[in-house]
Amino acid sequence: MVDSNERSHSGTRHIPSLLSAMLRASDGILELLPIATFICDAEGTILQYNRHAVAVWGGAPSPGQTHEQFRETARFFDLDGAPAARSLVAEVLATGQPVRDVERIVEHADGSTLIVSVNIDPLRNAKGELVGAVNCFLDITARKRADAALERSRLHALEQDQRLAATYEHAAIGISEVDPDGRFLRVNESICAITGFSRKELLAGRLFRYTHPDDADPDREAFRKQIAGELEFYSVEKRFVRRDNRVIWLSVHSSPVRDAEDRLQYIVRVVQDITERKQAEQRQRLLMDELNHRVKNTLATVQSLAAQTARGAHTPAAFRERFEGRLIALSKAHDQLTMHHWENADLRDLLSGSLAPYAGAGRVVLRGEDLVLRPRAVLTLAMAVHELTTNAAKYGALSIPAGSIEIQWQPVRTDDDRQVLRIEWLEKGGPPVVEPEHRGFGSKLIEGSVSAELGGEARLYFTPEGLRCEFVVPMESIAADIHQ
Repeated sequence: MVDSNERSHSGTRHIPSLLSAMLRASDGILELLPIATFICDAEGTILQYNRHAVAVWGGAPSPGQTHEQFRETARFFDLDGAPAARSLVAEVLATGQPVRDVERIVEHADGSTLIVSVNIDPLRNAKGELVGAVNCFLDITARKRADAALERSRLHALEQDQRLAATYEHAAIGISEVDPDGRFLRVNESICAITGFSRKELLAGRLFRYTHPDDADPDREAFRKQIAGELEFYSVEKRFVRRDNRVIWLSVHSSPVRDAEDRLQYIVRVVQDITERKQAEQRQRLLMDELNHRVKNTLATVQSLAAQTARGAHTPAAFRERFEGRLIALSKAHDQLTMHHWENADLRDLLSGSLAPYAGAGRVVLRGEDLVLRPRAVLTLAMAVHELTTNAAKYGALSIPAGSIEIQWQPVRTDDDRQVLRIEWLEKGGPPVVEPEHRGFGSKLIEGSVSAELGGEARLYFTPEGLRCEFVVPMESIAADIHQ
């Protein structure tokens, strides 16, 4: 922010008292405005400007410098590239007539250029005498998609009370004026769009009426201190209940406007809808918490896989083969979750990814409705399906060309009226199956993980026609609520 002392020069004390009072009242408003703005006196001396004006000019004017003198630093051209023969500010000061929506090319000292839309209004005292001008210019260089908004944001004539209200009437952010009792004096179109209330509805109400009850007290207390003179500026982020009852997040910047005798006139409140930012922040917090939890669980899972695989492997080569396969299955499950921001993954996608190498010529059939899984269910089922796939590829239906696998799933009701998901793995056309004398780590992982992680059951049936595995898992522990 440019300091107010740097934006006025030594001759400021000689300017008419009304303009002096206006400058004091507008000092905070200029920096709140989203467009470049400067104020000059009747001689064209630049008295006040905001940081957006400095960005457009490519530098700040010297104290006491007139607009005509400063034009030598930032050169102005017509849109056809010809040097602007007339100073718009000088014309307004000479004729007393406002300038509306004149486009100029501004060339900086480094040769860079931009296009601005200029609006200038004369400032008059109570006697109607010209005491200066207010210049608002908007950078429209890259605003391809905002042509309609630019049209709506043309400034209207300043009101006779000279509060510069027209400067922010159609600003892209919500702006309101509130009296010390909390009554709305004026609201712009953007604040109506943000809140969903019409101008008439807002003007008939009071501040904090639609603020979420859990967030009203901090804003109300800060506003009380501001009215009492105990607090100058303050900002607050709070929830707001729109007219359609949707709760949104708002960022509010509250600033007092005082007259020449330092008496409070009204409060300017600048409002922005930050709902998307708040949702992103919440998502990020949840994601970090979930990742922290999952990293710990993954490390524990890897340690368990390594220990159990080592006990069942007779050679280093066998250990490496089995351990790497299990790690790859775990990695694929993580990939599925990453695609969905670690919130959920689809059961069909999980099964398709695990069996993709064997899916040719109808060898893998998936039957069931789409079902979104919780993260824990994704990891648990991915490891179980990997063990079944590996076994089928070595000894079962996938070990010969004629073999196939069918996986079916559907939600069912139990006798005690619980809703569960039944998943059935069926192998067909493979070598005859004989039940092993000893259960290996793969079988224990399938049965144990489903029970421990999901509160369900996994049963293996070694029928001669082919291996069959049945999972029965409570829906509340496996299905994600995608609407929460």
